[in-house]
Amino acid sequence: MVKILVTDGVAKEGIELLRTEAEVDVSKPLDEEALLKRIPEYDGLMVRSATKVTARCIAAAERLKVIGRAGAGVDNIDAEAATRRGIVLVNAPGGNSVAVAEHTIALLLALARNIPQACAHVKSGGWERARFMGTEVRGKVLGIFGLGRAGAEVAKRALALGMKVLAYDPGVSASKAASMGVVPAEPAEVFANSDFISLHVPVTPETVGLIRRETIAMMKDGVRIINCSRGKVVDEPALVEGIKSGKIAGAALDVLASEPALPDNPLLALDNVIVTPHLGASTSEAQASVAIETAKAMLAVLRGELVPNAVNVPVPSAEVFREIAPFMPLAEVLGKFASQWSEGMIASVRVGWGGKLSSLDTRPLLSAVLKGVLSPLLGEDVNTVNAPILTRERGIAVSELRVADGADRAHGGGNPTEISVETSTNKGTTSVAGVLSTRQMPRLVQINGYRLDIAFTPYMLVCPHVDQPGIIGTVGTTLGKAGVNISEMQVARKARGGDAIMVLGIDSPAPPEALAEIARLAGVLSVKPVYLECAVPNGDGARMDSDSKAQVAAARGD
Repeated sequence: MVKILVTDGVAKEGIELLRTEAEVDVSKPLDEEALLKRIPEYDGLMVRSATKVTARCIAAAERLKVIGRAGAGVDNIDAEAATRRGIVLVNAPGGNSVAVAEHTIALLLALARNIPQACAHVKSGGWERARFMGTEVRGKVLGIFGLGRAGAEVAKRALALGMKVLAYDPGVSASKAASMGVVPAEPAEVFANSDFISLHVPVTPETVGLIRRETIAMMKDGVRIINCSRGKVVDEPALVEGIKSGKIAGAALDVLASEPALPDNPLLALDNVIVTPHLGASTSEAQASVAIETAKAMLAVLRGELVPNAVNVPVPSAEVFREIAPFMPLAEVLGKFASQWSEGMIASVRVGWGGKLSSLDTRPLLSAVLKGVLSPLLGEDVNTVNAPILTRERGIAVSELRVADGADRAHGGGNPTEISVETSTNKGTTSVAGVLSTRQMPRLVQINGYRLDIAFTPYMLVCPHVDQPGIIGTVGTTLGKAGVNISEMQVARKARGGDAIMVLGIDSPAPPEALAEIARLAGVLSVKPVYLECAVPNGDGARMDSDSKAQVAAARGD
């Protein structure tokens, strides 16, 4: 019988499930030295957040096949080291979504009816009813940012309360949102029309400071804000200003930018701010749920089955994977580029495989593309195992086109081994394509039908413009004034004097003021930043991130 070690006070329901198929030892949290001594004899390890599973521990784990994290975050586990060893890492991202949703609704109602303030008033000897006049939520508009598991559960409960729900999530198609009874909307629409705003987004470059002075200015007077996601998505000084000015009627926060809360945090001094100590997942049911979800996944892995909540990707067959492994970073970076180059809610993704790829099993590559498409939208929870499932959950249609003879340059045929990614949204269709250079580095060779050849870099700009003298120079001058250095540039056109497109690799993110100035230049049609943080520059352009790198290493037997 397989042996599993459980640490960190995992709920008994998960332990009982493990014992149906394994010999289980339960321990208090272990430091690195203690874990090093114990881990060699186990096939599975389940932890929460206290035990740190380091690369040293993983190297000592002679029998280990699976690590389970009873919860969502895996920061305490060296995922790359586990991947290199072929150890599957699983977590429980959905086990606490109902608890988070219920806490969100509790905060929303407490905010609407001033419940904590009224309770404190009565306990201090008061009985002033008029002082705590509230508002009904029936008929009000709830704006949700993020329709993942928790956001979707919040929407369901808000609809049951008679609220109208607007939601923005570029990773969920309009048809999927509509099937949930939710009205899909752009961010500006959500800000402008919502009586309550609830945040359910990961921390990404796009979501940090989602609530800030500029977005607060777009909101209704008297709006109320609830945050049960991550503290950094709210600019706290801007929130304080908005509340003090009366623009914001109140806020309910389960998370803060710095936790535990600092005593001098000005939010704590405001009467119309409710703060709880990160209680979203703190229910006995949620803890049991994540323990059971993790236990089920661990047992499935030990039975040799694939699981949807794996965080990394062990290579199933080195022989099959070896030929396509070099294309994994290209597939992912194309997905990242396509996702950010698109405008609106993604409804479909079409991937074209050229040359030899057209006759190979490209499922790992397709997963890498989808990971790239979703990761700018969903954050670090996306990997090449769960990306196809998350794509389906969001109602995004996926199709493939195989072109062996190079006849279709728009869909993978312009180069013997070209990969293309086409995304369709409620605002139109965009496409990109890429190849590997002679040094096996990803390069962009097509964007919206324009042929070019440029290395991917961590920071890029795409600038459609009119083909006329002077534009290239003025764009470069504008970036130079902002202190932004251009490392790569390609300009492509289809006909002289018509429309053209400029793609630039830059050494640092372009400031918003510089982008706004470029957008105002005569002849410039638009400008869009595309940031590929995982694409590490290495002379020739982008390099794979740790997830793809580990897969290639495993395939090569490194």
